[in-house]
Amino acid sequence: MTPKKIITARPDTLKEYLFKIWENKALILTFAKRDIKVKYAQTLLGLSWSILQPATAIIVYSLFFHFVVKIDTGEVHYVLFVISGLTCWTLFSYIFSQGSFVLMGSQEIIKKMAFPKIILVFSKVLVGLTEFLVSFVLLVLVWLFLGSPLSWKVLFLPIPIIGIILIALAITLMLLAFSIKRRDLLHIGPFMVYFGIWFTPVFYPVSLVPEQFKEFIYLNPIAAMIDMFRWSIGVNNDFSHFFIIGFFVTLIWFLLSLVLFKNKEDQIVDNL
Repeated sequence: MTPKKIITARPDTLKEYLFKIWENKALILTFAKRDIKVKYAQTLLGLSWSILQPATAIIVYSLFFHFVVKIDTGEVHYVLFVISGLTCWTLFSYIFSQGSFVLMGSQEIIKKMAFPKIILVFSKVLVGLTEFLVSFVLLVLVWLFLGSPLSWKVLFLPIPIIGIILIALAITLMLLAFSIKRRDLLHIGPFMVYFGIWFTPVFYPVSLVPEQFKEFIYLNPIAAMIDMFRWSIGVNNDFSHFFIIGFFVTLIWFLLSLVLFKNKEDQIVDNL
């Protein structure tokens, strides 16, 4: 027999909330598939746009920073340096920018179906990872052509990727929780993505930052994640100890944002 579900006005505990997410995990894939189909419907190139867009950015930034500004990345070719940074930043910016408006863009579904609304945000992670993998193909091709041979370091590659996803989710969930009744806060997202890239070592190595300001760069946890990502593929010879600190801070930050979003979720339908 199917176990009975008891519906009460009592808020879910974190354990119950996580169980509900697990029960509805199929929706994450369903929403992700829908987003991909909508995004690339009636386009001639489909997912190829995920390669063309970063490739265009790489060409523009490489011409400007490498030949005009003349940024020195040592023995590492600048194209490999910048594409590794852009690949990470694009994953973060997609999850954050798309996730920030996911509630506003899914009002009909939210009003008609009962499910943990955080699933909508998780579906953006799947879409972001799909595009990340396509862009990663471009990175691998450049890596094989310009980079050093693979080493054991590549085994650590998933760690900074997970860190970037957790950072994006933490910021997104906090923004959504606080913007349920304050829609103006949603406009912070585009500003953070637009200006945040300049405070992240995507186009320039941290070694170019004056010594007294280097530690301030790592107040941005994505900086340390990109450092380790580059270290994993042999673009950096070392990564900052701030990565270890940043990863654990990010994990705690994500858990706090998850609890905050859970506590605010009951207000979502009433305020859409």
